[in-house]
Amino acid sequence: MKGGGRRSEATVALKVVLGVSGGIAAYKACELVRALVKRGDEVRVVMTRNAQEFVTPLTFQALTQQPVGVATFDAGYEAQIGHIELARWADVVLLAPATANTIAKMAQGMADDLLTTVLLATRAPVVVAPAMNTQMYLHPRVQANLETLRQTERHLVIEPDAGELACGEVGAGRLPDPPVILAELDRAFSPQRLKGKRVLLSAGPTREAIDAARFLSNPSSGRMGYALAAAARQLGAEVTLVSGPTALATPYGVTRVDVVSAAQMHREVMARAASVDVAMMVAAVADWRPAHPSDKKVPKSQMAATLELERNPDILADLGERYGHGRQGDGDERRPLVVGFAAESHDVIERARSKCARKGAHAIVANRIGGPTSTFGAESATVHLLAGEDEPQTFSGTKTEVARALWEALAGHLQR
Repeated sequence: MKGGGRRSEATVALKVVLGVSGGIAAYKACELVRALVKRGDEVRVVMTRNAQEFVTPLTFQALTQQPVGVATFDAGYEAQIGHIELARWADVVLLAPATANTIAKMAQGMADDLLTTVLLATRAPVVVAPAMNTQMYLHPRVQANLETLRQTERHLVIEPDAGELACGEVGAGRLPDPPVILAELDRAFSPQRLKGKRVLLSAGPTREAIDAARFLSNPSSGRMGYALAAAARQLGAEVTLVSGPTALATPYGVTRVDVVSAAQMHREVMARAASVDVAMMVAAVADWRPAHPSDKKVPKSQMAATLELERNPDILADLGERYGHGRQGDGDERRPLVVGFAAESHDVIERARSKCARKGAHAIVANRIGGPTSTFGAESATVHLLAGEDEPQTFSGTKTEVARALWEALAGHLQR
């Protein structure tokens, strides 16, 4: 995508023009409208003539509580909101589903109906979600038209899902589910402050095996790390997430590497750190592991009353030693910005500042655990960003909002 939107916060409610063209996936646009409205966005729907063969305008009118545009010369619709005013009103235009026919018109700059007229007239970002038969999607002309749109300013093309299609074929061409489309919609509207950057994150807890049935762990849900991965991707970064065991879905567009133990997480992080711009360690890594784990379940009657432990590798400290603050390296050497997390039950900022210096991190994010305001497992958080000699910055809100704010703040440090 080239260019960006007018707002800096993807969490702000958007004015969305949803263009629906005529394919069987048009019925999925109803689910998409519900998802947009549920999160607080304002939606206006514009349909092609063929789309009305699959879903009636009345359906979208009921879902949006707004009139639905179906014809360029509809005097009643033009009296309420003209097509040029609609193009100006939009914060973002979403075409879902986008058929081969409508994609071809867009690529050629045609405006022979209300939808293509709005698409040419708008200055808002345009997100295109192709959906069609696999062979149609793979046709060289369709691919050429999609490439034209990818190279067009303010346009973003979403890759379709693969699977069984309505026609019975199996392959690429399915309209992605609403969460994927919403993530791409927010990405289209986000300033690409991390464009060209590679981000490595760790998230979730680790599990340290006692035997085949028991382990040591902690209450981390992984939500903060996953929110940071999603936010970094929204802002244009290429993101790899090294994750301990969680029940969370992988953020769209993020590469996920699953691990269980601290030793596995250490291995995967250290193997990738040299090639990234930011290494952010969010995971709640176990400091200790059983010294003599069993690969079989040990009967309770045979278990000792005490458990001998040994230290796990310190991932943040090892990153700090190799790449962190104060390390002297060659001027041309690529070194990531090393960012740690400090989960503290008391003296949060003071202890985090000490940890940052001790581990050699460039910056650290401090949050409180324990008690009613604990961030472990919570939907919201209050965190403090400590970076160099700068005054601490405090961010509060949902973990999604906090993640976005942290990256906005850290983006400036990547330019220094």
